[in-house]
Amino acid sequence: MSGKRIERAERTRAALVAAGQRLFCERPVDAVAIDDIVQAADVSKGSFYNHFPDRDALVREVTAQIRSQVERAVSRANAGVEDPARRMARAVCVYLRYAVDDPERAGVLVRIHSGHTSTSTPLNKGLVADVAQGLAQGRFTVPTMEAGVLYVLGVAQLALIRVTQEPTMTLAVSLAQQMCALLLRGLGVPGSEPELIAAQAADEIVRQGAFCDPPAPKGETH
Repeated sequence: MSGKRIERAERTRAALVAAGQRLFCERPVDAVAIDDIVQAADVSKGSFYNHFPDRDALVREVTAQIRSQVERAVSRANAGVEDPARRMARAVCVYLRYAVDDPERAGVLVRIHSGHTSTSTPLNKGLVADVAQGLAQGRFTVPTMEAGVLYVLGVAQLALIRVTQEPTMTLAVSLAQQMCALLLRGLGVPGSEPELIAAQAADEIVRQGAFCDPPAPKGETH
């Protein structure tokens, strides 16, 4: 394949991913047809099948790109952080800052990953490890690991939904402080620690954006 054809194919694939991302943010996946995607991407239906065998393959590509970007930011934010309570708050704050920077991609996460609550889901691997560590250390006092995981997912998901609805820095910082403190208190972290940990994470990660990738230019994918 010539260089020009490769470049054209890459542009087509990027257009399909960008169109899918936009549509999956706006509607449930089941309400998005391949015809909708190719129309939004301004490519032929045959071009779609040159890159993806079906709509689900495009969904996987879109979510893999988004998840990879967020997971890199979470890994950077928690590098060298051993306390599971701090790790938990900092991870939630990464997601909220992400919703401010890129509400469209965050909206895709809200729609597509809202049902991923199993402790065996690869997406929840880091969360399961942090909850397990917190229980083993006596840092958390929830009855079971599964209860802790579901609690964290519920609080984080609702906070993410709220910020995608109104992606402003003021709301994101305030909500990060409140929800992370609530989250840690619910897990059993004692005294004034929840408020202190939440305030630090909200300032460093949400307000300053210390560990987040810059948002992609409009229409560009990573």
